[in-house]
Amino acid sequence: MLTALIRCAMLTRIALVVGALTLSAEVKANEVKADDAPPTEKTKGSVAAESPDKASDSKESKSSEKPAESKSSKYPPLSKVLKDTEAVEGLLKLHYADDRLFAELDPSDLNTDLIVLITIAKGIGQTPLLGGFSWGFGDDWVWQFRKVGEQIHVVRRNVRFRAKPGTPTAEAVKLAYTDSVMFSLPIATRGSGGSYIIDMTPVFFSDLPQIGMVLPGFSFTKQRSTFLEPKGYDRNVEIQVAATYASSGYTEYDTVADSRAATINVHYSISRLPKTDYRPRLADDRIGYFLTAVKDFSKPEDEDRFVRYITRWDLQKADSDAEFSTPKQPIKFWLEKTIPFKYRKPIRDGIEEWNLAFEKAGFYDAIDVDQQAEDANWEPGDINYNTFRWITSDAGFAMGPSRVNPITGQILDADIIFDANFLQYWKLEYQTVTPQGIEMLTGGPVEIGAYEAQQKGLPLHVRQGHTGRCSCNLLGGSSQQLAFAAAVSSARKRSPEELERLIMEGLKEVTMHEVGHTLGLRHNFKASTLLSTDELHNTESTAKTGLSASVMDYHPTNLAPPGTKQGDYYSRTIGAYDYWAIEYGYKQVKDEKKDLAAIAARSGETGLAFSTDEDTRGIDPDPHSRRFDMSDDLVAFAKNQAAIVAEALPKVVADLVGDGEDYERALRGFQVLLATHGRAMFDASRYVGGLYVNRSHKGDKNAPQPFLLVEADRQRAAMDLIGEQVFSDQPFLVPRELYNQLAPSKWSHWGSPTARRADYPVHEVILLWQERILDRLMASLTLHRIQDNELKADPDVDVFTNAELFERLTKLIFREVDDFKPGEYSNRQPAISSLRRNLQRAYLERLAEIAMGRYYISLMETRGGAIIDVPPQDCQTIAFVELQELKKKIDELLEDEPALDRYTEAHLRETTARIQKVIDSEMLAFPMRNRYLDKAM
Repeated sequence: MLTALIRCAMLTRIALVVGALTLSAEVKANEVKADDAPPTEKTKGSVAAESPDKASDSKESKSSEKPAESKSSKYPPLSKVLKDTEAVEGLLKLHYADDRLFAELDPSDLNTDLIVLITIAKGIGQTPLLGGFSWGFGDDWVWQFRKVGEQIHVVRRNVRFRAKPGTPTAEAVKLAYTDSVMFSLPIATRGSGGSYIIDMTPVFFSDLPQIGMVLPGFSFTKQRSTFLEPKGYDRNVEIQVAATYASSGYTEYDTVADSRAATINVHYSISRLPKTDYRPRLADDRIGYFLTAVKDFSKPEDEDRFVRYITRWDLQKADSDAEFSTPKQPIKFWLEKTIPFKYRKPIRDGIEEWNLAFEKAGFYDAIDVDQQAEDANWEPGDINYNTFRWITSDAGFAMGPSRVNPITGQILDADIIFDANFLQYWKLEYQTVTPQGIEMLTGGPVEIGAYEAQQKGLPLHVRQGHTGRCSCNLLGGSSQQLAFAAAVSSARKRSPEELERLIMEGLKEVTMHEVGHTLGLRHNFKASTLLSTDELHNTESTAKTGLSASVMDYHPTNLAPPGTKQGDYYSRTIGAYDYWAIEYGYKQVKDEKKDLAAIAARSGETGLAFSTDEDTRGIDPDPHSRRFDMSDDLVAFAKNQAAIVAEALPKVVADLVGDGEDYERALRGFQVLLATHGRAMFDASRYVGGLYVNRSHKGDKNAPQPFLLVEADRQRAAMDLIGEQVFSDQPFLVPRELYNQLAPSKWSHWGSPTARRADYPVHEVILLWQERILDRLMASLTLHRIQDNELKADPDVDVFTNAELFERLTKLIFREVDDFKPGEYSNRQPAISSLRRNLQRAYLERLAEIAMGRYYISLMETRGGAIIDVPPQDCQTIAFVELQELKKKIDELLEDEPALDRYTEAHLRETTARIQKVIDSEMLAFPMRNRYLDKAM
């Protein structure tokens, strides 16, 4: 009996264990089946070029039935997790409330590449947090959801490194470079179909876009942030967060009601990377496209392992065998409904102008333009729409960024942003003139050490870029050019119709420029050298060729000098380089390597020269790689600008200020004219010690060598011009009463800053421009280049030398000593004017520093040690002799006891005394130079 009971109990226990094991196996099998289900393709084709699908209606998308409960007892009920949320169907199924957002991921959503695009949907009126800005640092984001245990990881993929799959090198790359796990989210519960429910609130209720980097002292505040209603489509989901950033309030922003809380609407567009037959196209450094760069370790070790693709749209012919065909899907732009009616035509014309280049590349109607309906409610940040947006930010800018597949270079989305206040931007731009402002206006530091220090001091968001692939300030500069044109037009009594033509032409050119960016094109700052100054106003030819070889340059307003009939103010069509660049990027070719090489090899042809942003720094050698210059002769262009300014300067009060108005407009007009004059002269000064730089490859037809010396005669012409227009006081001798009429605004409130100085600082402003050009001519980098150029040419070739530079500078700046003319001088009519005395002191200071071997030696503390810009030793000795000879001339002049005014006599006596101190100094050339070099090391 007992034995039977024991046996029965044992059998019962075995049955229970077997039953439990069987149930556990079934649960695990169901989990494995769900986890390992093969991914299903939800989307195919290019997203950006297709017409968008309709969004799921918000009312219909709400859950009308109670969600099915999770069958697994280890998870809470689905109805409890998703309580009070509304469902949105789309690429990813979302469940949201004001303060929560859940994603319901099918197993097929795991380990799948998603592209995440970020836009500032509503900003705070402060750059770069402006409504419409595309946002991101570095590459566009590729995300994956990955299941790890009971967590779902949100991973940003590292797409910069690769190797051939299945090779040992590929395994090595996996070990060397890692992805970034951005978030680890617990599985909140499971759906009835095996889906994973995760709470995405911690992802989007955070400083995910790193806005805190541009708002120092502010941090994301979850309690004061909300989700706006998401939108779901078959190919994408659109999520928007009203993200509030809080601070202590010590930093104030005029455009924020209370700086203790700034709310920024951040728009996220999430879609799958399209799976198409798109073929990446290799880049060529002779043609300026934005790049997608990948390092491929499968390439031979002795080769450059970078693979560089151009960024471009997936544009394919509907009839691949036809020489000309419409595209399968055109590049479609939508004109946002906020654009004023009067400006819609020039904007549309500017976009469609690029169809000329695509037609030459084999496509009819490659670009399509449509108008957003007045009752449309879609967001421009949606990846389905490429838009031209009209915003009001008081920032005076335009930009044409695009979002790109960082693996292939395929453009997925583009939004052009145009600030409506571009016509008013110049009003505040020149109210205060500073050395830093003039440096920025003319290209930045002119010494390598100063440039490196500047770059190291830039915030990360500025170095990496916060606006996608286009960092463009064309409209800001164009608004300054429009201000210049307006001041000149007032002096010339132009009609309102003529001013309207100027604005419409400018609007179309800026549109063409920004559209070029959205097609993948970079700036080309060599394009403006296409025509001579005599050809710029021949409308018969410029109507066909434009004023430049490319609309991707920054062009000044093309104002005719006095006595010349006015031509086009701006380019009315794209240029030769634009046709060539589109041909390289978009033409369908049979033998890609051979055919593309043949296209690029045309780089030596007229109008196809290319240089871009990194070739246009203050430290770069090519004088023709500049912003807002025009023509192939910068000396002739600067002379024309000087003539225009001389015509308008004396009239700024009479022409810009009406009865009953204050004098603020005269002040700003004067500043714009003076800045235009200074900028043109600075550009001409870059001929001195300059080199023409060319990107053509060996064997390109008619291509020059990589570097060519600027002609000696052209350098001398630049020096002569600077002597007449910068180192002379004559250009600044406007009617004296004018300086007493340059009054700033008397308003004092937010948005209207108080002037640093109430009266106009005449001497200070003029000296700033003189010193800027002196600094460029006497920079160590300039002197080294001139010295190098002497060696690069045969001895019988005429070359501009450092010895000639110093001799010319001394004669130009101290000409009163060389050519003293006795007269009846007084303190009111001095022998050497106050403007000239200031210039002579500035020159003497620089000459003495060079002679003592410490010109621009900056012991700036950096991680790498001191930053040093030391002139050539030959220049130290030349400067020393120049000082000796100058002192001798001054001493001889003073020995004759001429009748001098007190200012001039004191100035000359001080000058000779200062020179003597330099001569007597023991800290000369080599000891000083070695001392600083040793300290740096």
